[in-house]
Amino acid sequence: MTPPYNKAHFDFANLPYLTSPRRQLNLQGVALGLISLPPDEGYTFTHTHAEQEEVYIVIEGNGFLLLNGELVSLEPGDIVRVSPATKRALKAASLSKLLVICVGAVPVGYPKDPNSRYMIDDGVPDYDDVPPWYAGRDDIATRNATLKERMLRAEEKRRRKQSG
Repeated sequence: MTPPYNKAHFDFANLPYLTSPRRQLNLQGVALGLISLPPDEGYTFTHTHAEQEEVYIVIEGNGFLLLNGELVSLEPGDIVRVSPATKRALKAASLSKLLVICVGAVPVGYPKDPNSRYMIDDGVPDYDDVPPWYAGRDDIATRNATLKERMLRAEEKRRRKQSG
């Protein structure tokens, strides 16, 4: 029998960049991400979703949310809804850590991969779309190219597994 609730504790002061409490909370219908960005650091690429609408809740610090090229400033107490097709990326302000909770409903049929780290595995990273805060940086371009290559290898591995 499934317990009536699940409780987990997270040290918000020492979270990695992205924490998915899916397994600790046995989440079934809510996608949840805890995002902790050090001062002046942010996503190195944008992403969209196929179906998932996301809501970003700013808990601590200041920063920016890049939405289809528009830079939206963030401060504690801000809540921003982002439609699935909107390109997005987060960045902490230069003097402030940024702690954000990202939530979304899980459409029927997700996650597509039962072993997925996240409840909603419909994210579409655009490794070639570097946010303005990292524009022109060769180290970021190299990092993103490595991530893209790893993603393409994983997709090919899944295709081969499914076809044979």
